[in-house]
Parts: sequence; C-alpha cells; structure tokens
Amino acid sequence: MPALVQPSRLILLGDDPSWVGLLRDRLTTLDNAPQLVSAPSWEGVAELLDDDCLLLCTPDQLPAAGASTVPIVMLLEAEPESVPPSVSDWLVYDDTSPATLRRCLRYVAERSLRRRFGELDPLTGIANRQGFQALLSARMAEQEGRGFALGHLDLDNFRAVNDSLGYEAGDRLILQVVARMKDQLGESDRLARLGSDEFALLIDTSNDFRRAERLAARVVEALEEPYWLEGESLLIGCSLGLAHANGGAIDPLMWHAHIAMQQAKNAQGCTFHLYDERINHSARTRARLEGELRRALRRDELVLHYQPRLCLQSGRFLGVEALVRWQHPRRGLLAPSEFVPLAEESGLIVPLGYWVISRALRDMQDLRAKGLPALHMAVNLSFRQFQDSQLLPTLSRLIEENQVDARWLEFELTETAVMRRSDQVRQTMQALRKLGVRFSLDDFGTGFSSFVHLDRLPIALLKIDKSFVGGMNDKAESYRLVRAMIDLAHNLGLDVVAEGVESAEQLALLARFGCDQVQGYLISRPLALQHLVQLLSGGPRQANPQQPS
Repeated sequence: MPALVQPSRLILLGDDPSWVGLLRDRLTTLDNAPQLVSAPSWEGVAELLDDDCLLLCTPDQLPAAGASTVPIVMLLEAEPESVPPSVSDWLVYDDTSPATLRRCLRYVAERSLRRRFGELDPLTGIANRQGFQALLSARMAEQEGRGFALGHLDLDNFRAVNDSLGYEAGDRLILQVVARMKDQLGESDRLARLGSDEFALLIDTSNDFRRAERLAARVVEALEEPYWLEGESLLIGCSLGLAHANGGAIDPLMWHAHIAMQQAKNAQGCTFHLYDERINHSARTRARLEGELRRALRRDELVLHYQPRLCLQSGRFLGVEALVRWQHPRRGLLAPSEFVPLAEESGLIVPLGYWVISRALRDMQDLRAKGLPALHMAVNLSFRQFQDSQLLPTLSRLIEENQVDARWLEFELTETAVMRRSDQVRQTMQALRKLGVRFSLDDFGTGFSSFVHLDRLPIALLKIDKSFVGGMNDKAESYRLVRAMIDLAHNLGLDVVAEGVESAEQLALLARFGCDQVQGYLISRPLALQHLVQLLSGGPRQANPQQPS
C-alpha cells in the first residue's frame, strides 16, 4: 500500500477476542502493516484520534453519527443489507482474507484522502464549504449541539479589489485576511472559507459563554486594519454574525448566523452582531409582509383613493392626488405608511409605482368618459422608479393604451429625490416633459432644495408640507415661512398647493397669502373612485375662506 494512503494505526473498539486474533493474523501478511490497538469503548479513545487513524468496530460499538472525524470500518458476521452513512466500508468475519483486508484498507484510506482534499480550500488550506459542514456536524455530535458559537463573516467591497487590481491580488488579500483571523483563534476554534469572500468560524464557548463576543471583537478589529497590496494601502470592511448553539439543528443555527451577519452589514463598517430572536421575529414579519405584498400586486389587492385639490380663486376642483391603499385579506385597508416604506427597501416600489400609474390613467379615462371636466392626476413617483430605465417607454405605452392626454398627468417628486442627482433628474424630467407630463415638488420645505436648482427644473407647482400649514396658527416661524414660500414660488412663476388643510383658520390665512390651491381633510378626505365621481358631479365648491363647505 502506498505510504500516502497508509493509516499508521487501526483502532479496534471492544475486546472481542475472535476479531482481535483474526485481524492480527491477517496484518502479519501485509507489507508496512499498520499498528492494531484495542480500546474498550469510543469514549475512551475519541480524544486520541488523528488523521492517520482508522476505526474498526462492531455495530454495538458504533459511535454516534458525526462523532468520528476518522473513517470507520464496521466488523460484521454477515453481509449487511445497509450500512449507516458514517461507515466507510465493512468486513465480514468469514470472508476477511489478507487480500480482502488489503483492499478494504486501501479503499477506505484513499476515500478518506479524497474526502480530505475535497474539503479543503485550495488557496488557503482551510476547510471549504463541504469541509465546514463536516466540522460542524462533528462538533454538534460531540457537544450535543451546545458549547460553541457559529460565526458567518462576509468581506465588504472585495469584488472591487478583484475588479481594480485583478484576481491574483484578490487571492493575496484573502491570504492576509485568513492569516489575521487565524492569529485570533484558539486551538479548539475552526475556520472555513465558504465562498470567495465568505468565511465561517466555529468558536469554542464550552468554558466561557461570552468568549465568542470577545473573539469576534478581536477579529473585526484585526480585519479593519489597512492591507498592503500592490504597493497600496487598502481598507475593506467586514460583517460578522454570531449565533450560539442551543442544542437545536444545524440549519437553523446557520440561518441565525446569516441573519446576524446581514444585521451587521446594515450597520456598515467593520462590526459584528449577535443573533437576537426578537430582531429575527421582526425580520420574519417584514419578510412575510414583503411576500404578501408581492402576491398583492399579482392578485389585484391594491386600490387607489383620490384626494381632491381645490382652487381658492374659482372654488373648483383642479386636480386629485392618487393615493395607494392595500386591501389586505386579513388586516383590512392598509394606509401607505404600512407598506410603502417596505416597498422602497425591497425594490417593490418600482412595480408598485407602475401599477399606480396604470390604474390612475385608467381612472382618468373613466372620469372623462362620464363627462366630468378634465383634472390633473397627480401620482407620487419615487426616486428609485425615477431611475428605472424602463420609465419612459413604459409611460409612453400606458398613455397610448389608455388614450389619455398626458398634459393632465402630474408626477410628484420629493425634494430629496430632486436634489440627489440634479443633472440626471433634469435630463429624465425633460424627457418626460416632452410627452406632456408636468411635475410638482412634494413636501416642500422639508428637504434641502434651493431656488437656484428649482429654477432649472421643469416644475409647475410647489406643495407646501402639512407640517408648516398645521403650525401657522401656533408658530410665528411657520406663519412667516408659509407666506415666504408662496411669495418666492410666485416670483419663480410656480403655482402653490398647501397640503394638510384642516381648519377654516388655515384656509383663511392661505387665501390671504395668495395660495393657489389647497388639499386636506377640510376639503375632502381621500375618496374611492365612485365617491370621487359623486363629489365632482356636485358643481363648484364655495371658495369663501370664511365659510368653507
């Protein structure tokens, strides 16, 4: 047998004299035969095993699944119908000739060698994902699923290093990262590479439950130090998630460590996060709600309500704002605040936005078909959707399909969206403006826009945020701000809409300041389409600010 795959010791569990005698007799005929050592039980020999050992045992002495890190050969009286997954091969007493034993030892040793090399990361020499699974299974079996913590570490911006300096430089960086982590680990800890920039740590906490957190702090501190690569100093972040083993199964433990890693990544920078069941419950709730929202888009569970805008000069309604609601099958009608932020975070705001535009255009056409006067249809457009490359062709198609006049479509943008990338925003707005669409600036006064930038953008209206309107009667600064906003907007040739008008006093002040339009509960709450039709069919509203209807 080649030395490369020759075990140095055979460990025979139990003291069955027949097997001891048979094996010693057969080994005397082999060249460079391994040493045969008897042990009374698995518990007495588990700590003494190394990579050059091979375990032989009868079925009654078989270690628990995953407990042994060395190959196992089972000793039987007859051919088995099946063998446990942890068993590499078996010998039948009456058929164990010298040649059979030689073939068995060679097969098991070569299989072990292939497995060992197959479980190592070729670059770093530490365990790969497959090897890590074996390490984790063994640790779970040895310690009954307790006494250790699992760490999941992800390097931030590693792909940028590969893209800018090349893959060889990336490999050298990984070697530096692994070396730094190894310096922090103890003898009973283990490190594995799960992917190009992902690592797993098995941290022994059998004698100190808090050791995992202290070690994690040292690891992230070591990794946040600069790296020297290609003559340059580089900084890369890392996110480390920790989860304590609590006697449960492997899959939940790995999932908990992954969740904690994602939470650490959300914090940004080199940091670690310990899994918290309460936070996980919140994450599961959000994930469930996101799934329900995806289904809601497919099942047409969303509805639009419309809040009218009143012209203070004519007393007529000049426009409506489309506000999305979710008719949840269990929770009833949900306001935008309960699901729009989630849509923003998950990216669902793009398909949600297109649904709102499509439904609003359809309802525009329905209102015109009922003989009602044309109204500006205002739709909130998120910055994420504003960046979508399909916005222009999709909008062109929807306008054509619904046969509406695009001049009556109005997109509401927030100050934050307008100011984030002013050049890109201006180009997109100008392209949409060519279709006939007009724009209003929503929640004005809450962001950081300047009138210099506003003068360069094709904006037709400013909407004063309700927080300023609501404070006019109580706060002198709100009173002065609203008046100044209206004057400045008019100087720029822009109309003004005041949001959140809820009292006759507010309406009177806005009329005195020369505000063009108002919107709020005093005028009308958001209405379903059929109720909007009833309102619009009632004729002009009384515009007298002293006695609003």
